[in-house]
Amino acid sequence: MIVSRRPTASSLYASGPVREKQVSMGRWVVAAWCLVSIWGCAHPVVQPETQERSAIAFAQKMLKEMSQGLEKLRVSLGTTIQEKGTYRIFAADFFPHNVTTTDMMQNFARFCTQIGGTMVQSVCQSSTEEANQVKFLVRIEDQSPKNKQFVRLHVMVYEPVGTPSTEFLRAIRPYR
Repeated sequence: MIVSRRPTASSLYASGPVREKQVSMGRWVVAAWCLVSIWGCAHPVVQPETQERSAIAFAQKMLKEMSQGLEKLRVSLGTTIQEKGTYRIFAADFFPHNVTTTDMMQNFARFCTQIGGTMVQSVCQSSTEEANQVKFLVRIEDQSPKNKQFVRLHVMVYEPVGTPSTEFLRAIRPYR
């Protein structure tokens, strides 16, 4: 008697040692992907998006890209934006690895140039045709402990909503 055996769904897939190798390799790929996505690499040079006009949005992107590991999540969750009516203030604590304050300021300078300004120390100013109108101001304070066990930078970006108001200019005066 000839018994015909129809293939079942379970018999179409690899089994035994072949199946174990596929699962093992799959686990390694998932584990490697998780490590890369969690730990990632810090990028000291962050290019602004061509359509980006907000210094605060750029600061958020920059800090995230300059972060490593779980710091990426902490940076995303640990930032504040205060709405002050005619201007906004972005604040974040940043714990950089292999990124300097100079790297950060060079990124802000690139962004300033992209939006038609010139970076003068920590202030992005418009072209002379616009009477040195302030586009944004960046403050970076080193708040690292004295023993330098880690680096902690407090980053603040002041950005006007529309044309800089007298309140905005008054708020940034001590930092110019």
